[in-house]
Amino acid sequence: MKIPDSQSVDHLNSIQHELDLITNAGLNRFRRALNFCPDGSVLYRNKKLVNFASNDYLAFSKHPAVLHSARRALNSYGVGSGASPLVSGYTKLHRALERDIAHWEGFDDALVFSSGFAANLGTISSLVHPKDLILSDSLNHASIIDGCRFSRATLRFFKHKDCDHLQNLIFRNQGKFRKLWIVSDTLFSMDGDFAPIEKLYELTLKNDAMLILDEAHATGVTGDGARGLTDIFPIDSDWKSRIIKLGTLSKALASQGGFVCANKKIIKLIKNKARSYIFSTALSPVCVAAARTAIKLINKDDTRRDLVISLSNYLRKNLVEMGLDIGPSESHIIPVIFGNTEKTMRIAKQLLELGFLVPPIRPPSVPVNSSRLRISVTAFHTYDLINDFLLKLKVVLCQL
Repeated sequence: MKIPDSQSVDHLNSIQHELDLITNAGLNRFRRALNFCPDGSVLYRNKKLVNFASNDYLAFSKHPAVLHSARRALNSYGVGSGASPLVSGYTKLHRALERDIAHWEGFDDALVFSSGFAANLGTISSLVHPKDLILSDSLNHASIIDGCRFSRATLRFFKHKDCDHLQNLIFRNQGKFRKLWIVSDTLFSMDGDFAPIEKLYELTLKNDAMLILDEAHATGVTGDGARGLTDIFPIDSDWKSRIIKLGTLSKALASQGGFVCANKKIIKLIKNKARSYIFSTALSPVCVAAARTAIKLINKDDTRRDLVISLSNYLRKNLVEMGLDIGPSESHIIPVIFGNTEKTMRIAKQLLELGFLVPPIRPPSVPVNSSRLRISVTAFHTYDLINDFLLKLKVVLCQL
């Protein structure tokens, strides 16, 4: 049946109206087509930019050993995996990576997903029952929130890092649900601050709960063993019976994909229930090989990690001395919070013209009136680049 033209026009008009609302609020999203340079910088419209927008924290995406592993896998396996893991997309490389991750993290087993978002979505939704209660940090990543909602469990948010509020929510809901789950990022991607995971673990034990921790931005950079904030727990202790650990291959490991570490029975259940695992094409063997090499490099040498931490401390100190608001940042993720969206966009544009790609972050990615520049420090950066950025930022701010 042919649809009358008027109905089609009305539908497009409503879409245009919604787009206009987004644009008028200064929240229109757009992409930049970039070329990547060997030194970690990017080319945009034939202009070379220092890249403060990348999550390639250890600069492994250009490491010769990582590239060599990827080329070998490309020659042996081809580009893609061709099917989901449970059909024919799962290779010996995939299993080797899962064993590497489990051994590195000190867990019984691990499962690799096609993305970090898929890992969070699939893990939470497959483990949590509709009759359960999830208590989630209010600033958790969207993938965690979507996983919680997809589980159909009751979802409550506790104030950011507020363990007293968390305990109060637990007390008020005692006896009302089948099981309790506490969920948190360990390193928050917009503020760069750390979760109080020791206190979260204490509450987990005290209330017979399970704790899900997402180490996406912490893996490879924080902790004595570079495994993230959970490095504070002894690797041979029994904390792993209560904690399910999520991570990503696409940041410090410079590849693509996500993973979950847990008890073998838990991994088996996720494998059988997670829709984002069962119905997604398996990760490319090229990415798998690159991630395996990145893990080996992290275990072999901590020079790059030390550089990122040192540069981050230096940049935070200087930004504070400039009188700027960097929020609660204590990591390689450093926000510069201006609040006003229009002002933030203008500063980011002027920095771009001066040779620095620094992403402006606006609502709904962050709360209203907290628009900011989000700086990611990586091993591609140097003290000279940091000093040049600070100088140019001062120039821009003086011109406002």
